[in-house]
Amino acid sequence: MAISDTTFDVITALQSKLEAVAVYETYIEDFEDAGDAHGKQLFEELRADDERHAERLAGELERLIRDGKFRMAA
Repeated sequence: MAISDTTFDVITALQSKLEAVAVYETYIEDFEDAGDAHGKQLFEELRADDERHAERLAGELERLIRDGKFRMAA
């Protein structure tokens, strides 16, 4: 059983963004522990960007489901 390419793409990209958001917290703490405000800020910005992207991808997944396009591949 397989899902459509577009559904797979959205789910895979969403998973990637959510994993990145989770790991950025560790990086932020590492830079904080090292007293490196610049590095900490960089990863805070990256986390915020990926959170925004994850929200957009979740919205796209909702749209696919709502529009009946979340389907199994033929």
